[in-house]
Amino acid sequence: MKGHHQRWLALAWFALCAYGAAFLLLFWEDHGPRGSAVAQAENIQCERNWLLLGTRWSCSAIITDINGVQTRFTSDSSLLNPADTSVPMQRLGPLDFVPARESFTPAPWPTMGAVVLIGIGLLGAGIWWQNSRSRPRSPRAEVRRLRRHTRWYVGAGLLALAGAHFTYGLLIAARADFWPRPAEGTGVATSCDRDWRYLGASWRCTVTITPNTGGELIQTMNHSQFTAADLGTHKPVTFTGSVWESMDQPHEHRFAKTLMVLLLAGGVALVVKPLYDRPRIQGLEKPGLPPRLLDIR
Repeated sequence: MKGHHQRWLALAWFALCAYGAAFLLLFWEDHGPRGSAVAQAENIQCERNWLLLGTRWSCSAIITDINGVQTRFTSDSSLLNPADTSVPMQRLGPLDFVPARESFTPAPWPTMGAVVLIGIGLLGAGIWWQNSRSRPRSPRAEVRRLRRHTRWYVGAGLLALAGAHFTYGLLIAARADFWPRPAEGTGVATSCDRDWRYLGASWRCTVTITPNTGGELIQTMNHSQFTAADLGTHKPVTFTGSVWESMDQPHEHRFAKTLMVLLLAGGVALVVKPLYDRPRIQGLEKPGLPPRLLDIR
């Protein structure tokens, strides 16, 4: 088996083991023993959780406690299901609620299984990766390989950084990161253009805002908070402390920030890799010179 095939196999093996570990940890959500109901979950909306191959329900609900304070609840492991219309909830923390009905605390084996899978993944990936580099090469062939891979590393790194940029702009920025968002005024879009920072996938609009306290101001809103379809339409807006944002936005996906961090970290690592290989290339090209006398091109 060729070296690059073994490297891809190593990455695929680790990704498979990492997915298995995540599956075990997400499938069983620990929500403790049954407690006293202090809130009610309503407006329950569910869909299949395809991250868990559709074996669990991913549900969101609005929780109203005994003081009338509302919070948003999400669960990806069937703590709620489509048959639920109104569910009593118990409190685990200031903003942490779970259903107050017969439940169970998962056995420790899912966590142990996840740790074992990560260990097996690292071991197998390490063995395959090492085997892919074990074949001896001439210095000239090794230099050609490293220089050829430089373009791939830089290209893949830039692609990952672009993915992080689009993840932020389309899945995170200006999305509701808390609930509820109180209406503090109305906004009317007067003009809209495609936002080419995201290849036209989102809109940026000039919006005239009328706060509830009176007055009027103009602000440019990005990330499709307003679109060309909203021109001339009054929409509720809220003040976040520094800028105004539209209220009727989808809630930020709970894995969006994790995806952005992974793409950002991977992109930086891939772009930096050629800099790490540069001294090795120089050493192979001029093996007779000490490092302090090598050229820096």
